[in-house]
Amino acid sequence: GLTPMKLLSTMDSLLRDRSSLYERAAQGTELNSLFGTLLLIFILSSGLYGTAMGSFRLFHPGFFFSDFEIASKSESPVRGRVAGMNAESQTIYTDLPLATLPKAGKIRFNVTSPSEDCEIESVRAEKEFSAIRLAPDTVLHERNAWQIPLFVALKTPLLFVLALLVCAPALYVLNLAFNMRLHFMPVMTLMAFALASTGTMLAVFAPIAALFSFVTENYHFMKNFHLWIFAISGFFGVRVLAEGLMKLAPREVAGCRSLLASWLVLYCLVGGQIAWTLKPFLGT
Repeated sequence: GLTPMKLLSTMDSLLRDRSSLYERAAQGTELNSLFGTLLLIFILSSGLYGTAMGSFRLFHPGFFFSDFEIASKSESPVRGRVAGMNAESQTIYTDLPLATLPKAGKIRFNVTSPSEDCEIESVRAEKEFSAIRLAPDTVLHERNAWQIPLFVALKTPLLFVLALLVCAPALYVLNLAFNMRLHFMPVMTLMAFALASTGTMLAVFAPIAALFSFVTENYHFMKNFHLWIFAISGFFGVRVLAEGLMKLAPREVAGCRSLLASWLVLYCLVGGQIAWTLKPFLGT
């Protein structure tokens, strides 16, 4: 059966002894079991990193107000986008014209998952923006912020798995077009090798990501931090994918490189679109 020790052993093999895993794939006798193990490793390990990534918004909830709605007794509700905020002065900036904003009333943020209502103290023009100043005792926070790391933990593996499902037929046909002639399950197992390797690398960086999420408030630093971690992990996954492809089709080196390049381009295009659809992962 599939036990935690077996999962850890397979993760260790991905880092230290991939030849034994490639041999199992080449034999073709346990492909379904190997594919399932690798996919589960990826889901768990990337989900762990997703939890660390999503925790940034949990630790610093006041930085992620994307839109707002103002309700007043005398006027219709007004909705707009948050262009910026100053947490020290309790001021929210928007590009809506000053004349369209009620001078008093209640404001709530993130309309699709709204925050608590906040009292407006004043509204004024400030350079090219309208500045909405909140009451001094206002506490800026998101409702149910504890759920955010859980959602990101689900969305991170979902992104890669959905991309694999969408690309699966094309990946298999491209393999035939480049004369590799691998069957469908070996192709999918190769992809699972790449995903599990990427997830394993993400998992080892998860404690570091959690630490930085807690101690820093710089959103742009964290965005670039995660970009580099995913790049490093993805590079390792591509390396494992290339090694596995060479093992399963060692006589067609030139064809392997062309096939690998076509696989990567396709997967990146589809994965980028799905990532855009599943956002947010870090901010709003």
